[in-house]
Amino acid sequence: MSIGSTIPLTSEPQAGDAARASGFLENSLPVYFVLGTFFAITLPFSVFAITEPDFFRRNSVLVAFYLCCFSITHFVLTLTIYLQSGNLRYFSSTWINRTIYFVIPIAIFVLFDLYSALQVAALFPVFASVFRSGIRFLDFHHFNRQNFGVLQLFKARSQAPFPKWLKTAENLYFFSVSLWLMQTFFNEGKFNGNGIHLAVTVSIVALLLTVILYGFAKAWIHSTNRAALLVPFGYFLLQSVSAALAIYATALYFFALAMHYVEYHVLMVPRCFKTNLDSNSRVDRFFERLRGNKALFYILLFALSAWITAVALGSISLQQTFADRSGTLGYVLLLGLFDGIFVFHYFVESFIWKFSDSYYRQTLGPLYFGDGGPKPIGLSISDPTTTGLASAGTA
Repeated sequence: MSIGSTIPLTSEPQAGDAARASGFLENSLPVYFVLGTFFAITLPFSVFAITEPDFFRRNSVLVAFYLCCFSITHFVLTLTIYLQSGNLRYFSSTWINRTIYFVIPIAIFVLFDLYSALQVAALFPVFASVFRSGIRFLDFHHFNRQNFGVLQLFKARSQAPFPKWLKTAENLYFFSVSLWLMQTFFNEGKFNGNGIHLAVTVSIVALLLTVILYGFAKAWIHSTNRAALLVPFGYFLLQSVSAALAIYATALYFFALAMHYVEYHVLMVPRCFKTNLDSNSRVDRFFERLRGNKALFYILLFALSAWITAVALGSISLQQTFADRSGTLGYVLLLGLFDGIFVFHYFVESFIWKFSDSYYRQTLGPLYFGDGGPKPIGLSISDPTTTGLASAGTA
């Protein structure tokens, strides 16, 4: 089902290998950005929030800037996949694709507009509570599915001999972490140290963690380049600590997502700026002008995100509790659209990184790993076989 399009090489040929160019993830700088985010944002701001109970109110401007600069921009950036004719051809190539990339996203926007306009939360509070809890689970699960997927990218980057069963253990581990995050959320956002469910959850997570560590140990023993294991192992540990912060207190999830946001921006760089565009396509000519000046591209992205941030603070995805949505019908519908943007992101993201799909393997493989580089077949940042609108994660 792949489209006959080509992807340009993303960097200069490596020294001593003029016939091959390195992929985006084979360079060190993207890795430094992703891993460094934990130490620059997640850890210090989480400590500040723990030590200062009134942190979010006292630093509301800083929090709003973080929300706009990192969170909202990463939601809006997803829309750029529709500004490339190669993607549009693929999206419309089959009925299944048209349903996934057009019908369901439109239905999501319509659903949330109806939800807002009909004041469902006010009329049916029990349903609204269940609905909100479902969205929160999508949020946590998406966070962990992306952790799982990016971990596979970094493992492929290392070219280390990982055991085949390790991927299953990692998948189960991150899913169990999502369930643990929900336990904290249901306990008014505070860590619940009581109950049989905690003992069960801790036992499962500890067992899977032990299995994963054993898998990394086996790869280390058999690897000829052990230093390359530091990136996937470090990423796994840092995202596990990030999740642990949110398990301790749901409010810390706000900063636990920092790596999630930054890695998404980093991974979208080649998809936005390095893909080949068709000069005969009106859509591609528009996107070429848009991406031609990177500074202007990000200024426009930030400006749009700032407007959304200013208006969308009443959206379901950004609320800790439900409230009646007062205001004009136009404002209520606008909030519904913003909720739709968030859930649209959660859904579409479960497909557009799926390396087991021949189209994405053909187009993204050379982009991230270069010609002749490792092709993580079967890898997906969010795998639709275990995610989707009904059971996908969101963040």
